[in-house]
Amino acid sequence: MTAGSPAPRDPRGLLALALGLLLLAAPASPGADGPAVRARAVDYPGAEGDMPARLYEPPGAARLPGVLVLHTIAGPGPNLEAFARELAAAGYVTLTPDVFALHDFGAEGRTDHPLILGDLAGALDFLAAQPRVDAGRLGAVGFSFGGRAAVLLAAAHPERLRAVVVYYAIASHAALGRPLAGRAARAEPLAARVGALHAPVLIHHGEADTNVPVEQGRLLHRALAAAGKPGMLYTYPGAEHLFNFSLGPDVHFNPDAARLAWQRTVRFLDTHLKPPR
Repeated sequence: MTAGSPAPRDPRGLLALALGLLLLAAPASPGADGPAVRARAVDYPGAEGDMPARLYEPPGAARLPGVLVLHTIAGPGPNLEAFARELAAAGYVTLTPDVFALHDFGAEGRTDHPLILGDLAGALDFLAAQPRVDAGRLGAVGFSFGGRAAVLLAAAHPERLRAVVVYYAIASHAALGRPLAGRAARAEPLAARVGALHAPVLIHHGEADTNVPVEQGRLLHRALAAAGKPGMLYTYPGAEHLFNFSLGPDVHFNPDAARLAWQRTVRFLDTHLKPPR
């Protein structure tokens, strides 16, 4: 499926939305809207030792679905943490593991590295063990590098993950049509892994993405369909890579696409991870 063209937005509205996301990235405190999401730094057992992460929990004592929120090739940052905090406010326990903390692979050595996949498995175990988390309702959301990692994690642990959301990830390095080196040059396309999936996959991709072209999202969607796996693709006209990231000097924030993708993400996760009312 493809999203329609977003309506033009008044610049003042764009500034207001960007300010709202800035506030999400700041430490929360109780206010007029009720108790804040609780955020804390944690360590979890990774492939070679303890790894850092941040854990976000909404108020209350009820057991909730748990969602891993996986970072880009640049590592964790305020955009990722803002997303994880907002998702926690929507009724999830979220964890943002830093899978580069103990390993210096270089940019060309990180792709599909078994140590990183081991770190993600450890993060999934840690999240599932949290007192507020229902271990039978786990999902993953990933951005670019993290989106590909989310699919690989779901293929490696199909019985554990019940929903996967992929933002603008590489489905096939070979199909990028540019010189590659290191592990990226040898990486399997995700089409080779999706047959193992049990979880449905939601894909978001900007049509103006020149870093990871939109055809990569279409490749993943076609691979899911060919394997008989549930998948849904939304593309966003005019949206570039990292279109939903608003914080930092080199962002390409598209507020209309970001808002629509967020709404679809929450609806998808609610459908697959929350019991019917």
